[in-house]
Amino acid sequence: MRFFGSIQKKYLLFLSVFISGMLLFAIFGSRGLIQIYKLKEERNRIQMSNARLQEENRRLAEQIGRLRNNKEEVEKVAREELGLVRKGEIVYQFEK
Repeated sequence: MRFFGSIQKKYLLFLSVFISGMLLFAIFGSRGLIQIYKLKEERNRIQMSNARLQEENRRLAEQIGRLRNNKEEVEKVAREELGLVRKGEIVYQFEK
């Protein structure tokens, strides 16, 4: 009777160690819960960045459309962003 009791204890000990190992691997392993959480966070960051880039692409496409159809818009951009001037204009530069 004692023999079977010690076998049961060894079996339960082995089973509990095995289950504990599997739980640790499921939580901390390369495909564990922590890694899945990190990957979801990264996916969310990428999706937010993608949405911002899509909005920027939309605005740039609108600007391209305006530039193709409007000569005054081209002149405005040339003056503001490139610092260009018309022929005969005098440019004054002030020190800050």
